Amino acid sequence: MPSPERPGVARERTGLAWQRSALGFVGLAGVVLSVAAHREAPGLLVVSVALAAVALAVWRHGQRAYGNAGVQAQPRALALITVATALAALVAAVVVTVRL
Repeated sequence: MPSPERPGVARERTGLAWQRSALGFVGLAGVVLSVAAHREAPGLLVVSVALAAVALAVWRHGQRAYGNAGVQAQPRALALITVATALAALVAAVVVTVRL
């Protein structure tokens, strides 16, 4: 519920939350890129690029969410970021287990 004395605060928090999520994906892409360079695993470059693309998509969605006048429920966006996070965790588990 928006605060009557501070309109727009919920919208700002929503935009910042999407930016933090995008920053997390960028950081993970950087870590995967570093692992790819140190282990000489070119297959991980694809994973790093995919994570960077997810980060860009999340950041753009956050920009659009911030531009909206009100804050609405975003079930599709939440489902997509949940799937992306689960896939990133799965890839990380495979990389650690297989030791590419």
